[in-house]
Amino acid sequence: MVIKLSKSKKKGNSSGKFFIKKTDLIGDIVFKYPEVTPVFAQAGLHCIGCHVSVSESLQDGCLTHGLNDKEINQLIIDANKRISEFEIASRVSFSPIAINELLKKVKSKNSRYVRIVNSFGGDFDFEPSNSVNEDDVVIKLVNGSNFIELAIPSRIERMLRNVEIDYNSKIKDFSAKRK
Repeated sequence: MVIKLSKSKKKGNSSGKFFIKKTDLIGDIVFKYPEVTPVFAQAGLHCIGCHVSVSESLQDGCLTHGLNDKEINQLIIDANKRISEFEIASRVSFSPIAINELLKKVKSKNSRYVRIVNSFGGDFDFEPSNSVNEDDVVIKLVNGSNFIELAIPSRIERMLRNVEIDYNSKIKDFSAKRK
């Protein structure tokens, strides 16, 4: 069972309001809404990780890559639709076995939280922690009478929406699958 403790700040909703607009910087969009990267790539914007993306608007990037006004407007509609889908997607969830393994990690370090962190190669790992960062989403994971609080940066939390985390005792590692 997953219970979200912190409140999310929404800039729009699934009723057609826009989360992003053509004047927004590409780097800011991708950082805040990582789920739009496939939409951008499909439109020919493969430079989302480029150093120029931090200072280039979505419209300027699209024009540089040969998109016309109609294509830019459609890209914005498609990206906002993708963001809306992620706004209502379920939060990351954990199997009871995975929660028990996380409890062991926290108890071994006498920590209050477990934090999801990026590890080498784009994978994620879990580290015991006694603090929460300003940008973290805190999720309470409950297994019977035991619970653990998961601190997860909001950007990573968005990337892990509709994902279930499990623990494989044979390989002694966590695994993830999208629902």
